[in-house]
Amino acid sequence: MTMNNNGPIEGRISIKNVSKIYDPDGAKVLAVDDCSLEIQPGEFCVIVGPSGCGKTTLLNAVAGFHSISSGSIELDGRAICTASHTEPPSAERIVVFQNGALFPWLSVLDNITFGPEAQGKMTRGEAVSRARELLAELGLAPIAERYPGEISSGMKRRVEIARALINDPKVLLLDEPFRAMDALTKGVVQEFLLRVLDKMRKSVLFITHDLEEALFLGDRVVVMTTRPAQVKKTIMVDFPRPRTYRVRSSQRYLELKEQVFEAVHEEARKAFEAGEREMA
Repeated sequence: MTMNNNGPIEGRISIKNVSKIYDPDGAKVLAVDDCSLEIQPGEFCVIVGPSGCGKTTLLNAVAGFHSISSGSIELDGRAICTASHTEPPSAERIVVFQNGALFPWLSVLDNITFGPEAQGKMTRGEAVSRARELLAELGLAPIAERYPGEISSGMKRRVEIARALINDPKVLLLDEPFRAMDALTKGVVQEFLLRVLDKMRKSVLFITHDLEEALFLGDRVVVMTTRPAQVKKTIMVDFPRPRTYRVRSSQRYLELKEQVFEAVHEEARKAFEAGEREMA
């Protein structure tokens, strides 16, 4: 088992021969086909691939939002999703979506403390103390008493990350959380995310279309084929941590970027050609 200074790290995700068919009695759309992927405890794994290739389908199955047609998904050796059984979403698998969902009537602080207080996992004092720690680590301490409508999109996304992390999940699932941000804001939020995860060491499954983002954040970038999704190529990202924006100008970064771009471009071309055939 992977270890850190605080003991064993949990969060091993095993995706084994997973297939997913939508509308099995009708259109029978094969979204994922015999896909296997192992994510190590504490690993930041990024999945990239053409639009509609099945990336989000996999993430939703890990989260417990839907079942799979065959195969299995395990968390630390426990089956959480199979063709016959799907564990419902829980605090051990937390999702941060692109279009966040902060409660507009609660302050930033109360948005973060809501979950552990409502579940009885922390007292008010414990939740507030931990929330303020996370806000400080994410550079948000001054806005604790503000409301979501009073802060920027980049700040909102950091608040959502803090709200996820206060639950101490085994796995953090992020589905293009920074897609709508401008490049400067995105870069700042990415650095804050890495800063927190370098301390907390959570297993992360991150989906993005942004290849530069994938390389900057990930320990490993997994390129998926066009639908139905299978693993096309795995690229290990060997930049040391902690990382800063300076890695983006390194020769190694450019080399890895070329590898990822070529793999994704090939699949995107296949997806386009398939779409053209369907329209003919």
